[in-house]
Amino acid sequence: MCNPGTWDLTQQARQVMEAVRYLETTNPNIEHFLSQCDAYLAFNDDATVKVFVSDVKAVILDACSAFLRAPAADISAYRQLLQKLARRRVRDPRLKVFTTNYDMCFETAASDLGMMTIDGFSYTRRRRFDGRHFSYDIVRRETEGHEFAEGVFQLLKLHGSVSWSRDGKEIYEDAAPTPANACLIYPAKGKYQQAFLQPHLELLSRYLEFLRQPNSCLIVAGFGFNDDHLSEPIFSAIQSNPSLKLILCDFQCIMHLHNRGFHGSSDYWGRFHDLARRGLDIHFISGSFSDLVSHIPHLRTASPAEQLANAVKRLGGQNS
Repeated sequence: MCNPGTWDLTQQARQVMEAVRYLETTNPNIEHFLSQCDAYLAFNDDATVKVFVSDVKAVILDACSAFLRAPAADISAYRQLLQKLARRRVRDPRLKVFTTNYDMCFETAASDLGMMTIDGFSYTRRRRFDGRHFSYDIVRRETEGHEFAEGVFQLLKLHGSVSWSRDGKEIYEDAAPTPANACLIYPAKGKYQQAFLQPHLELLSRYLEFLRQPNSCLIVAGFGFNDDHLSEPIFSAIQSNPSLKLILCDFQCIMHLHNRGFHGSSDYWGRFHDLARRGLDIHFISGSFSDLVSHIPHLRTASPAEQLANAVKRLGGQNS
């Protein structure tokens, strides 16, 4: 809340901290602060605190949307990831992307690449969320039959999106939701409880289902393991699902492993490290999301023409 342009909000925060009795000033935590505000408002009709919480939510909405409109916005790593993993053999299961981010990076990258995203919303004029859509797929119909289309992946936004709004009991795609109707799990200690409300419950259940599937690989990048409702299922699944492979990537990975739950690092890092030392299929990568993507191989199957071209190249290399 100290970014340029939010000075007034920072000034309000100091007043609100006193009102809700949030005393942690040395290492303030926005989740704890907003949780304190919610708890205070549950018993106090304080217009100042209400306006402040609404303003904070508006800042979060804007911050998670505006950066993609900036000329210097770089989502090349997202495009590369989809190019490498989503364009796989059509007989293989679809790539599933689970994210707690609110932004539209994956949707924008998919649009840039001409890929199709199955995100749980209908393909009607006003797109409405219905978990049944994750069971649908996209096929290419030919004269003599049909086959699954390439470049299709599932996107499950576990904590909501800046493009979702709530209208009564329904969730719709919305280009400009307000802080009041945006369908997001905002930073707060109560995220665990909110995750069991729709549509988050539907998304969470599919996340849990994926972790139990045989021969699956879960790549985790940039996740701090501070959300127990998402971290504990991974910790449980890697022990009960013998074919699950787990790859953990973070640019501070080494520090987290050494901290073992102290100095701001989640204790899950140490617990996963202990399991890896016992021989479970867990691998650690110290690097950024871009670093990770650069090392992922292409899973796309070569077409007959590409296979022929590759064979000719290999033949040429042998004869040179």
